[in-house]
Amino acid sequence: MNKCTPKEPINKKKRIIIISVIGLIIIGLIIGIPYYYINNKLSKINITSLPKDDKKLGINENAYNEKNKDLQDNYINILLLGTDARAANQDARSDSMMIATIDKKHNEIKLSSLMRDMIVDMIGHGQMEGLNQDRLNHTYDYGGAELTLKTINENFKMNMKNYIQVDFYGLEKIIDEIGGIEINVKSEEISLLNSSVKEVAKIEKVQPSLVSKPGLQLLDGKQAVAYSRIRHVGNMDFERTERQRTVLTKIFQKISKMNLLELNNIIGKVLPEVNTSLDKSSIISLSKDIILNKMNKVNQLRIPIDGHNNTVYVRNTYFMAWDKKENLEALHKFIYEEDYEEDSIN
Repeated sequence: MNKCTPKEPINKKKRIIIISVIGLIIIGLIIGIPYYYINNKLSKINITSLPKDDKKLGINENAYNEKNKDLQDNYINILLLGTDARAANQDARSDSMMIATIDKKHNEIKLSSLMRDMIVDMIGHGQMEGLNQDRLNHTYDYGGAELTLKTINENFKMNMKNYIQVDFYGLEKIIDEIGGIEINVKSEEISLLNSSVKEVAKIEKVQPSLVSKPGLQLLDGKQAVAYSRIRHVGNMDFERTERQRTVLTKIFQKISKMNLLELNNIIGKVLPEVNTSLDKSSIISLSKDIILNKMNKVNQLRIPIDGHNNTVYVRNTYFMAWDKKENLEALHKFIYEEDYEEDSIN
């Protein structure tokens, strides 16, 4: 006689898997859909293929090759893009860029924020005439996710082969689907937050819902996205990247407390907001890595690091210059830890 499988462990496993899908999609890691959901659920994700040739993706074959295959297997890097469109179906620039690392050796996830105004080398493009340079966030406008990924690989000595992209218009809808998130809003942030809410509400032709007081409070999609985009308060873009990571973390925390029925109800609405180059087999593989290794810890870094950047103006336009050696060393040490090798950034 066959033994019946206990009901509770099955439900618990499903819940973990679905939480992984929704929560980590938001922070860029599309993972964890049960096998019987694949054809139905994954078909809702917008998948775009990238070149298979590492050179076309800006990956340095001298830094990443068969000699360090173990390193590449243990640390999987994926580009996360939050794009900026003022209205649905509008062309956008990349407003938020992060390197998400699935660290199988230390069983954790790492998020490395890249500040959008950094000067990067960009052959054939750029406002800085004759230098082939421009702001990092302009790469998406010039060549979409593929050029952005290639540019980051070249400038930051990375080996990313895939990206995941969510537009802020889609992120707003995702946050509303999960019932909003709790954020501690500072008094000096309220004015700019509300200004952004009004701008988006006008585009969408709806009545704006404004924040009236500081403190910990439940924000809806428009309010939370507006919070994540506040720039001209405190330490400017440096604090902005912190707000963006806070919003992603809060989304994951909210989703982790949902029951199986709640998660199943919203998953079909979340996935269409995601664009990625990951194919179905890669999604399944990442799912196994995250779930089997019980990765629930997220570490964060911001590039450039403090003290290793400065402001420059070219034809009265602001750019952020950065100390390449110090920042690349900090980034690679953060991602690879004891496996970091100095030759990888030369």
